[in-house]
Amino acid sequence: MTRVLDGDTIVVATGEGEIDVRLAGINAPEGDECSGDEATDELKGAVEDRAVRLEVLGTDQFERTLAFVSESGRNINLEMVRLGLAIVTTPSSAEFLEAERDAATAKLGLWAPGSCSSGPLPQIVISDATVDPPGRDEENLGAETVTLHNPSGVKVNIGGWVLRDESSRHRFTFQGGSILDAGASITVTSADRGWDPGDSPVWNNDGDIVMLLDRHGRVVDHWRYPEPEADARGALTWLG
Repeated sequence: MTRVLDGDTIVVATGEGEIDVRLAGINAPEGDECSGDEATDELKGAVEDRAVRLEVLGTDQFERTLAFVSESGRNINLEMVRLGLAIVTTPSSAEFLEAERDAATAKLGLWAPGSCSSGPLPQIVISDATVDPPGRDEENLGAETVTLHNPSGVKVNIGGWVLRDESSRHRFTFQGGSILDAGASITVTSADRGWDPGDSPVWNNDGDIVMLLDRHGRVVDHWRYPEPEADARGALTWLG
């Protein structure tokens, strides 16, 4: 039988005892993040107290079993992405990337503008990025950059907003009172203070997602690279 710890981690009872299983290829919001409780509840409804089948891929850094989980023939990992309750992690298949893109387009789950707060979503966009600058990543943190732009006619307070990657580690938080004026841009480098944990490369060279969250945790904008299709985000170029 199975019990659920969070939106991408379960405990499965086997003939040799219980094992902690991390759903492979996805990353669901943490419990204290926007849509985290929703993701956990969805996974509970899908697998809790049921027999599941595991396609084991290995273990993660916490010695949890990495696996694709299926229940009654459904790929639960893929289903969480389709519902917009998890993002894809690199490397991944075209099927998973297409599911993520479709969920974001349909504004499901964590992609929904009203997921964690009412009111209009601010109009800030990810306008440029250099994710794989020349040289060794560890020695060139200042050249890893993401640029945000305010195309609206009003200034926006981005204090408390978060820039993140596909992992559960790298988070950059804008200081309280940070203002992005109308028509202005701001560039964040991987060497800037404000990253947690900081002092390390952020963006995977072989693929990742750049996500911008407002202070409520809503996804304001995102960019997946390399792009699944050439026209997926024509205005932005992956500078490698």
